Amino acid sequence: MTRLTNSVEIEAPPEKVWTWSMDQKNMNEASKGFSESTWTSTAPYGVGSVSHFISRAGGTTAETDLEVTEFVVNKKFAQRSIGASKTKMSFAYTLEPTAKGSKVTFNMDYEVPYSILGKLIDKIKVQKDIEKGITKLLENLKKAIEAK
Repeated sequence: MTRLTNSVEIEAPPEKVWTWSMDQKNMNEASKGFSESTWTSTAPYGVGSVSHFISRAGGTTAETDLEVTEFVVNKKFAQRSIGASKTKMSFAYTLEPTAKGSKVTFNMDYEVPYSILGKLIDKIKVQKDIEKGITKLLENLKKAIEAK
């Protein structure tokens, strides 16, 4: 399993970052070209809610359903893949207050299918694409929230 972590400091309180980030339209715009997600559960969202997730990395597109495993308002949102998806993944989005606003940390664990060949392709291409996507997501998140 591959683990990726990236953080950014945003000059806004955790409550503002959380509210903006929980709007699926905002997050899809911030992650445009890398991933998109739609809720398949009805609001209000929390532990047990499910979304359909599409990601693009390494020249391929992967689709999976994600179940919310942690939901602590203004602090943490985590999901993991469920069902028959070939790609296993989980991620956590954590907010911590700082002197300037909020530290946002994005952790992702994933495992590509296809054993040794999949692991090789992951190291050569997929991991780099995902790291770029996460960096861009956090940059876009920072710009959008600080602009408001």
